[in-house]
Amino acid sequence: MSKGGDAAPDLGPRARLRRVEGIAWRMIDGEAVLVNVRRDDVMHLNPVASFLWSSLDGQVSLEDIARSMTEEYDVDLEVALADAITFAGSLVEQGAAEIVELE
Repeated sequence: MSKGGDAAPDLGPRARLRRVEGIAWRMIDGEAVLVNVRRDDVMHLNPVASFLWSSLDGQVSLEDIARSMTEEYDVDLEVALADAITFAGSLVEQGAAEIVELE
């Protein structure tokens, strides 16, 4: 399991992540606002990033989240998966998400 703030390892489609405890967040008009009190940092997420963030429960893989994104938004699976992996990696690097499983 990765500790918040570590460099993100190579995430793949089967990686499962969860939101880190201590990140306060709220949905406002379809967009998530995250507050990391440990880093005194606020993040405003667009609707697609908010969808991914709210799906990070440690149970579903990034591929499953990407599939759900294709049903919710007009996007191909390859694009959704690449974007999900990239964004999830940035969340790990910022200490907002942690890896539950890589495979």
